[in-house]
Amino acid sequence: MSKIVADQNMPALEHTFARHGELFRLDGRRIKHSHVIDADVLLVRSVTPVNAALLQDTAVRFIGSATIGIDHLDTQWLEDNHIAWAHAPGCNADAAAQYTLAMMALACERLQQDFKQQTVGIIGRGNVGSRLERLLQALDIPVVACDPPLQEQGEHGLVSMSEACANSMISLHVPLTRSGAYPTENLFDVEQLKSLQAGTLLLNTCRGGVVEKAALLQQLTSGRIRAALDVWPDEPYIDHELLDAVTVASPHIAGYSREGKFAGTEMIYEAYCRKFGFGEDGQARSLNKETTLELSPQMPAGEVLQQLLQSSCPVARDDAALRALPEGGGRVQFDSLRSAYPQRYEFKSHRLIGLTGELRQQFIELGCKAT
Repeated sequence: MSKIVADQNMPALEHTFARHGELFRLDGRRIKHSHVIDADVLLVRSVTPVNAALLQDTAVRFIGSATIGIDHLDTQWLEDNHIAWAHAPGCNADAAAQYTLAMMALACERLQQDFKQQTVGIIGRGNVGSRLERLLQALDIPVVACDPPLQEQGEHGLVSMSEACANSMISLHVPLTRSGAYPTENLFDVEQLKSLQAGTLLLNTCRGGVVEKAALLQQLTSGRIRAALDVWPDEPYIDHELLDAVTVASPHIAGYSREGKFAGTEMIYEAYCRKFGFGEDGQARSLNKETTLELSPQMPAGEVLQQLLQSSCPVARDDAALRALPEGGGRVQFDSLRSAYPQRYEFKSHRLIGLTGELRQQFIELGCKAT
């Protein structure tokens, strides 16, 4: 029987991978070489670096990462050592895009600005960025996107970095890369941050390393720009001064919807079955809980959006929980919030009752059910 080591925060493993072996659940940040030396399968999330130090001279032959990004995987080493790997691009893209939208709305509320009067520049029009763009378009909020790799491939409708960064809000949705034609590590460095217009709101829900920490802190403490961060340098630790300086804060949970988590498990399970010739006899799909919001036909669109965002993406709750964590040595550690994160459901699991006409159609375009 195969030995399967898995991050304890991954759902639906009993109905999928456990059918093919003995399952051992561990804290993803604490998985060590000794835990996997005789394992056949390793299932991780973004908090587990998967490289030679972890896997050298082990029996592992399949890595499944239930994540969009792969910067925690040394894919070249895996391939050189004939270890199959799979990840889950797009699994929680809807969740991350919707949560980013909610962060924007809360930041505007705290800054006493009208969300509908903002303009947005998206950096990275991949799985998450493209979904956020569609959400903003459905709300009639002006939005442009910059994505040099996609532009090089011939995709139309993209703008330059300077054009994207000329907007009142800038939202980052790029992978963390350190090489190639378009590396993104410290993409927003001292010079890039200085080039932003005063009053700009910078949102980051992709990877903390895309923004240079010291430069960002200087810009925030000076009051020149604002920030809403779900991802942080030095995770799972947050510099307390940086936490105090941001307008909206959350503990790297933008993609933590129930639907997204189950989709991640399902996607890597399907890859595992294809690789080793198993029938997909397991089922990882979430049994979604439909939430009903009863609304008045006379309710303004802004109030409807506020109710939807509070139900599906409770950013204010997450922000308060993060800021309430104890400080130690000038830092806050947020893993306790991630491991005990409450169930959260995407727009598609929400049914809005009472809307009519154009308003009903607008929220259907956001992904809700409306009757």
